[in-house]
Parts: sequence; C-alpha cells; structure tokens
Amino acid sequence: SGEESPAIEPAASEEAVASTLSTIDTANLFSDRDLAGTYDESAAIPIQLSGDTASCASDAVTVDGGQVIIGAEGIYLLTGVLNDGQIVVNAGETDKVQLVLAGADITSSTSAAIYALEADKVFVTVADGTENTLTNGGEYVAIDDNNIDAVIFAKTDLTLNGSCSLTINAQAGHGVVSKDDLVVTGGSYTITAASHGLSGKDSISISNGTFTITSGKDGIHAENADDLSLGTLY
Repeated sequence: SGEESPAIEPAASEEAVASTLSTIDTANLFSDRDLAGTYDESAAIPIQLSGDTASCASDAVTVDGGQVIIGAEGIYLLTGVLNDGQIVVNAGETDKVQLVLAGADITSSTSAAIYALEADKVFVTVADGTENTLTNGGEYVAIDDNNIDAVIFAKTDLTLNGSCSLTINAQAGHGVVSKDDLVVTGGSYTITAASHGLSGKDSISISNGTFTITSGKDGIHAENADDLSLGTLY
C-alpha cells in the first residue's frame, strides 16, 4: 500500500534491562561442606528401609508407615528399599541435615521421594561405591499447602554432592526442585523428568558432576519471577 509500518516498541529499555543484571559472586557459591561430598560415619544415624516401612533407633526420626520424618539436625544414612513412601525433613530453621544415600531405592507413587520441608540446609550425599534410585510414580497428591512437584522437592537450600550414582525418575513433574538455592558439587546423575530436570528458584550453582538429563522441558532451569536479581545459573 506504500504506507510505512508502525514502529515496534522494544519490550524494555536498555537501562531497565541493565538494572537487572549483576555479576555472580563466585567466592560464596560453595561452602567447604558442599564441596567435600563426604560424611562422618561415626556420627551417622542409620535408617533401614524395608519395603513398606522403615526402622531407626533415633528419637529424632519418626516412622509412620512408609513416611520417615527427620526432626533434627544430623547425618542420616539411608539404605534399602522403600516401595511407596517418603523421606521428610522437618527440622529447625537453623538445622543442617545430611541425607546419605548408600544403596537406597525410594519410590513415592503420589509425591516426592525426598521432601525437605524445614531446615536451614539439606544435603543429599551419594555415598562412595553405591547406586541409588529415587522415583515418583506419575502423580502428586497434595499433603500440605506446598505445591510438591518433584522427586526431590526442597523448600530449603539444597546441596547434591558425593561421588557415585543417583538415578531420578520423575514420571510426572520435575526431577529436583529447590525453592531456594540448589548446589551440585559432585556425583553422577541420570535424570528422566516429564518437566524440568534440575530447577532452582533463587539459583543453581554447579561446580562438578556428571549429568544425563532427559526432560520434557528444560534440562537445567533457574528462574525467580518475583526478584529479577535472583534466578541465576553458574
């Protein structure tokens, strides 16, 4: 027609975009405990998984059928098979809880295999010389006000470390989600997920590890829609 096309306005000015950018302070991404990927065997509390239930001698651990609730800071050594259950961390807000997977196979048909509800930080450590598997059966049924949607679901800071093998099968939802910071410093991970493989709301920081991720959405996804200075990936 000979008429000029209307100008397309940019979605945001360069100044507005620049104001959301920042440099990641790498010096503070990984703590010594994150990087170590080890645990104190003498202090570890054994939790034996046995089919439909589990057993533990510690008063800090409550077993209700297939649900194992950890209520205090410490190192917990998980071995055996849980056919349809869940490990829940519900400790103090300043507590650090380390879950050591040492030949553990945990399936939750309707929720997260590991649910970190309350703690300052949760470590999931893959013990040397072991193979471990965590699985969701294909749906998530609400158990509280949180939208649990991953095989490992953390409302807390979450660190994955260690030296051996962890297989994560998310027939629905994501493989691993932290609603705070997600750190990975070692281990070999095979993740199959209907949605994202690894997801961190505030950040994802990876220093080491081997990853095979097959996902319906992103392999690695960091996003915070509420604060554009967060949602970083390193």
